[in-house]
Amino acid sequence: MGAPLAPGARNWSELHADALSVIFTKLGAIEVLMGAGLVCHSWLHTAKLPELWRSVDMSNHKVVEKMADNVLCAMAKVAVDRSCGQLEVFVGKRFVTDDLIKYIGDRRFALFRVKGVLYYPVH
Repeated sequence: MGAPLAPGARNWSELHADALSVIFTKLGAIEVLMGAGLVCHSWLHTAKLPELWRSVDMSNHKVVEKMADNVLCAMAKVAVDRSCGQLEVFVGKRFVTDDLIKYIGDRRFALFRVKGVLYYPVH
């Protein structure tokens, strides 16, 4: 048990899973994997619900440009695993490799679309 809450304060770990699911969906995969799902045990439990991972878009986030490809690939695999075969859409950028596409293909049942965007530097 933690310290007592100040008068009028809320215990955010007690938010219902359905409310957290809505919030996590709005945040996106990277935010959930890197932060929101790590807040407390109840948030981690909600962050692992397969329905959150039916559509995974890891293409439009500032961190994608700054992180190593192998780290992003590992995060993508966690997202795929959390979907428990319910992944329908996956969107990634430069870190999407043939191995990642095979990984996704080996673990999905309902996949409709995989999109990878490749960038080549212009000198």
